[in-house]
Amino acid sequence: MNSDYTMIMDKEPILPLTNLRLIHVATYLTAVVIGVLGAGGLTNLPARLAFVTLCLAFALVYAVAVRSDNFVRRAHLYFTVQTGLFIGLIALRSPSGAFPFLLFILAIQATIVFPGRVAVRWLAIFYLLASFSEYLMADLENAIGGAIFYIAVFFLAGMIGHSTRRAELTSRFNQELVDVLQTARHQLQELAVVEERNRLARDIHDGLGHYLTATTMQVQGARALLATTDAATQAPTALDALSKAETLLQEALADVRRSVGALRTTPANQKPLPAAIGDLVAECRATTDAEVQFDLRGTPRPLSSPIELTLYRVTQEGLTNVRKHAQAGRVEVVLAYDPDKVNLTISDDGRGMGQTSNGYGLLGLRERVQLVGGQVNIQTAPEQGFRLEVEIPT
Repeated sequence: MNSDYTMIMDKEPILPLTNLRLIHVATYLTAVVIGVLGAGGLTNLPARLAFVTLCLAFALVYAVAVRSDNFVRRAHLYFTVQTGLFIGLIALRSPSGAFPFLLFILAIQATIVFPGRVAVRWLAIFYLLASFSEYLMADLENAIGGAIFYIAVFFLAGMIGHSTRRAELTSRFNQELVDVLQTARHQLQELAVVEERNRLARDIHDGLGHYLTATTMQVQGARALLATTDAATQAPTALDALSKAETLLQEALADVRRSVGALRTTPANQKPLPAAIGDLVAECRATTDAEVQFDLRGTPRPLSSPIELTLYRVTQEGLTNVRKHAQAGRVEVVLAYDPDKVNLTISDDGRGMGQTSNGYGLLGLRERVQLVGGQVNIQTAPEQGFRLEVEIPT
């Protein structure tokens, strides 16, 4: 935070006085009090009027400056004009010793407006003017005492101004942080919308796509049976295929309802992960000619909902690929629980593939696993089968 604070000081080395109400009140009140006290010490009416006019001008210049949009660029001009007005007060030689306190107000303002060395230079100018005014109105001994007194006065002014400046810079820094955080929050909201769209796309592909693929294969099988010359004999088998297709469509509808329900709340009654994967294996076994085996290793334990959903969807996608592409004779699904991780392996002895990067299914699968901190490893080659390995730390 210190580096950021320094950065803000470098970026805004000169601060306006616009929002400092206490400084406003102190400036106007001091100008009025000094005008009354200083004019009261003069016997000449024109001198009195001149003194009051200079004090009013001091207040007016301040009022115009703090409302100016160009104050930051013209801050030195402001303090130069105010210093000139004070020199005019010195020239009137009022016996009142109070008017140098206008410089006290200017010193506070300067240490608020300017950083470090610039503020110190203005403090030195104000100190010298105050000491000189004391010298004009008193003997040498009192002038020396006044000069020593003004050291403490302007040191106090510098401390007040510096503290106010730090508070103002901190307020600005905090406001910038708020703005940055609000921007980041809006960006995160936009990213969340995009991520939710991607998640829904994965759910549709991995869930509904899985069931529709299996249903399509059943319907195609029934159509092929009914298209044969011996359709009457094949009718029971075709009806069985259509019955399985109906069951799959019902499961697809249930899966869609689960996905919609997951958007509202976490399902309260879900099967344990091994049982859910076992159902997917049984379904694949019933809808393909391949020998599909499920091997559970280690001691099953509850996992977080995102991890369990990811493993379930990976199994769906893997078995869907087996149905659509593998032409396998044997498929093996292995779910292994280790103390600090869980592994899922789906392998087949089918035709394999030449590359693994294409296809939304595998892309969505990788995204799912990466979101829960896991890794995906795919081993395949033409006519050498397909092996999908997923490892997720728990």
